[in-house]
Amino acid sequence: MSLVLPEPVPELRGNGVLLSAWDRADLPAIVELADETGRLWSMSLADVRTVADAELWLAGRNGPGRLDWAVRDPGTRALVGRTSLHRFDAHPPAAEIGYGVHPDHRRRGVATAAVAAAVRYAFDDLGLGRVELVHDVGNTASCAVATGGGFALEGVERLALAYPDGRVSDLHRHARLVTDPPGAADRPPAPLTVPVLTADGLRLRPWDESDAAGVLAGLTDPETVRWNPRLPLRGPAAARAWISGRAARAASGRGLSWAVERDGRLAGSVSLREVDPVDRWATAAYWTLPDARGRGTAVRALELATSYAMEGLGLHRVQLQHAVDNAASCRVATKAGFALEGTQRGSCLLAEGFVDEHLHARVAGS
Repeated sequence: MSLVLPEPVPELRGNGVLLSAWDRADLPAIVELADETGRLWSMSLADVRTVADAELWLAGRNGPGRLDWAVRDPGTRALVGRTSLHRFDAHPPAAEIGYGVHPDHRRRGVATAAVAAAVRYAFDDLGLGRVELVHDVGNTASCAVATGGGFALEGVERLALAYPDGRVSDLHRHARLVTDPPGAADRPPAPLTVPVLTADGLRLRPWDESDAAGVLAGLTDPETVRWNPRLPLRGPAAARAWISGRAARAASGRGLSWAVERDGRLAGSVSLREVDPVDRWATAAYWTLPDARGRGTAVRALELATSYAMEGLGLHRVQLQHAVDNAASCRVATKAGFALEGTQRGSCLLAEGFVDEHLHARVAGS
């Protein structure tokens, strides 16, 4: 099967929008499309600042293998946005969709209406079975358009977007299938910001690449490795990847991780993993460097992270698990106010096989 694309693009009508071919009269409005926000999220608009730039941009809209529409007000035909179908694949029949909105018309449903019209044409007229949509994880407005249009989030691709200005970012990959039911898709968790927390000589802060040596020392320490089958880390590159993974978790709304400093030196880590904003709970985890042990570092760091979980994120419950033989971790949990709730049988796989774990938890108000 081969996809035959119409030329020129057909006019499409949506809810309060008209999708039509581009015109040279649109050049001044294209420059306006490329405002600070437009250039921030759109690689194609990054260098558009003049009418001459817009003319070069417009020439690229008519290349083979893409359908590109100007999105207009149906009454005045003024440019209110843009949308396109591109990266077509015939086996199976699929394409990717892109869009943008003129700054004077944002937050008025333009992108949602334009995407709906283009997707309807893709399914009904082109016979596609799948339309994909990708965006920077930080572009929450685009994420709202995607999920509102029924595009289910299929995953996070780490460091998959490379911008002309040197930025590299994670992206969300969404898709809508011709067989999907009408209506919105579930929205992914919003990105989380790692705040700086301080108390009693401790400072909890976001991880930085300069922490790689400390991470490697901590996650090759025999006592830490003993209780974690995914360790030890295998060199500096693995430590840097571990740090970038903490940032990816926050960007995807899945969790928060802090570097713990005592007296200005890296002392360990504390994390809130598996943050569930619906049932309002998270799982805590922690480790300390050997020279920071025995000083209450893990206990105080866990208390700070738990307080932020409940007061800053509005969570109701924070829980943690540790192997039953890990007496040091049990002491940390108990001193930090995490009540022992029971024993989970065979729930942790260590080097010697499956072992039981203690389940501890704190709930808001306790």
